[in-house]
Amino acid sequence: MRRLVPMALMGGALFLVISCASTPPQKPAQPETPPAAAPAPAPAVPAPDQELAQAKDLKAKVDAFSLGDYDPDDYAAANKDFQAGQDSYGKDNAASKKSLDSAITEYTAVLTKGGAAFLDKSQAQADASKKAADDLKASVAVKDDYAAANAVYQRALQEKAAVDIANASKDFDSARQQFDAVAATAKQKRDAAMQAMQSAQDQEAASQQAADNAEKALKDEGFPVPAAAQ
Repeated sequence: MRRLVPMALMGGALFLVISCASTPPQKPAQPETPPAAAPAPAPAVPAPDQELAQAKDLKAKVDAFSLGDYDPDDYAAANKDFQAGQDSYGKDNAASKKSLDSAITEYTAVLTKGGAAFLDKSQAQADASKKAADDLKASVAVKDDYAAANAVYQRALQEKAAVDIANASKDFDSARQQFDAVAATAKQKRDAAMQAMQSAQDQEAASQQAADNAEKALKDEGFPVPAAAQ
């Protein structure tokens, strides 16, 4: 009986050893990998409000003086791009900005080329009126009014050099009108002076003719002619 107890104990110990040897060690739990984040959406292109406002302003300046007549190619291209920019505004802002940028460049070209041609024409008209006044010596005959007209003309030349289309065109037109008025006044004065001179000459001629007729009558009647009349 005593031998059976130790044998039983040895059998149990052996079972535990075999069980531990055959059971693999447990691995620690691995943390779960979070799902990959979705890519961030591309930032939205802002509406080209500044470009739209600038294009509108340039177009208004061009149209105010009909400058498209002086540079029709750039003007047509600018209008096309401006319309495209408006059509795509809010729908495809990147395309809208690109079109409006092109329109801005083209409207600026029209202002530069067309503006210069427009001001050349305005100056030529003022120059013609100034020459007419100068030919009539208006700077002497109508001194103050001529000086006022010339001051406006000189200011217009400065504004033209600064490419100030609005003020230069306005002052060239004002100078033209003032030179026309000065020339008209100078012509009136010249005509009045010439008429007075002609009248005096006519009177002198008439007086001389009367004296000659009187002298002849005296001679015809046999009267002596006074020495002063001869």
